[in-house]
Amino acid sequence: MKRHEYTNKSYVWHICSAFIGLIILLSSCTSNIPDDLDALSDDITVTTRDFSPYLGRKTAFEDVVNVSNKSTLPLDFRIAGIRTAEGRPAPELLESYPVKVWTQAYTGRETSIAEIEAKRKEEYRPMFEIQQKSGNLTFWNVGSSATIETLPSEGYLFDIELSNTGGRRYVRDLVLQPRKERDYEPSQYDDINGLARTAFLRPNMLVNVVGDRTGLPILDTRVYIFKDEENTDPGNTLSISALDSLGNTIDIQKFKDTDFEHLVHGFNHRFVDGKVVYDVAYPMPLVNFPTRYTNSGGDRASLLLRYDRIGRNGILNQAWIRFEFAIFREGHWEIQIRFNGETPKFENER
Repeated sequence: MKRHEYTNKSYVWHICSAFIGLIILLSSCTSNIPDDLDALSDDITVTTRDFSPYLGRKTAFEDVVNVSNKSTLPLDFRIAGIRTAEGRPAPELLESYPVKVWTQAYTGRETSIAEIEAKRKEEYRPMFEIQQKSGNLTFWNVGSSATIETLPSEGYLFDIELSNTGGRRYVRDLVLQPRKERDYEPSQYDDINGLARTAFLRPNMLVNVVGDRTGLPILDTRVYIFKDEENTDPGNTLSISALDSLGNTIDIQKFKDTDFEHLVHGFNHRFVDGKVVYDVAYPMPLVNFPTRYTNSGGDRASLLLRYDRIGRNGILNQAWIRFEFAIFREGHWEIQIRFNGETPKFENER
């Protein structure tokens, strides 16, 4: 009986010893796991899955991918597997192009082209780029519909890879469908089929502009924006001009109360063949930021032509023409205002 009791105790002791040894072994194994291993949660949200930027314009998409607080920051982001909707590789979107990147803040108080250009530098960037640490996407102002698929094409698919030392996750099958280039706004061109919907644009404001023949308000005022493709001079310019009802040039200085020095954020303004011409930097506005040269939202340059005249009964009439616009491509551009049917009356009435 005593011998049997001794055997049971020995058996229990051996079991306990083995269990303790196992705990020690597991402890030694887990002690080899790095303490700085990051966590990467599966809890990922996407704020948008469809992107339709305009070709020729810089467009930024922020806070596209969000992760829960269970993931260790920072994460690395990468565009992966960009392809056409049919599955063919699309390396043209990841090719590097020269673009201008701001290194200092634009204020709208710069006094020369040189001062503006000193605040930005040329770098080579992919047409479609993701910021490595933030995940923000940028579609740069390069490329054309001659080489890039645009709406109504199904466009492109791409994936976003998120990673840290804890692993990697993917957001798959995001859609990129660029719109055809529209070099200026407002534009009469459709951004899908590229066809003009109207022949001209309208001013934003037309006040007290009356006809020389009838003395009645001129209602049919048209605006045209065009690029002088034949001008190969270096640099970039913007000209402002006006035509009467017969297509003849109206001396722009007849808008005598216009602040020509600050009409646009341009420099070295001069009067040539009835037009006013500025040396400028494009795009215009340079950034989406309110200045004395823009509308209140900062996304359009604001052009204001003014003149006063004495009307009937000696009343002072203040005439205004306001046009808000944006131009996205470099070159020699002109904004032309045409008065249809009637020519404005600039002279005082007696």
